[in-house]
Amino acid sequence: MPIYEYQCQKCGYRFEVRQSFDDDRLTECQNDGCRGPVYQVFSPPAIIFKGSGFYVTDYGRGNDRPKSEQPKSATTEGPSEKSDTSTEAPKNESR
Repeated sequence: MPIYEYQCQKCGYRFEVRQSFDDDRLTECQNDGCRGPVYQVFSPPAIIFKGSGFYVTDYGRGNDRPKSEQPKSATTEGPSEKSDTSTEAPKNESR
């Protein structure tokens, strides 16, 4: 069964309750004598994926991929852009 976290709007008391998926949400604070309205608090899960098979460890650095999976760069294919093949006439700069 999952554990849900609630916080009281009246006193600020924060507590956790183990509830079934079918159970209704709590509506009253469980702090002694308060009985104020509560709301469900959502927080990120505390899960860290480690080991092989996950994006961070397999492909996070970029150079760990096999050569067959690495993208081909534009500089290795086609004519080199460094050579000047323009057909324009040089401009005369007279002053």
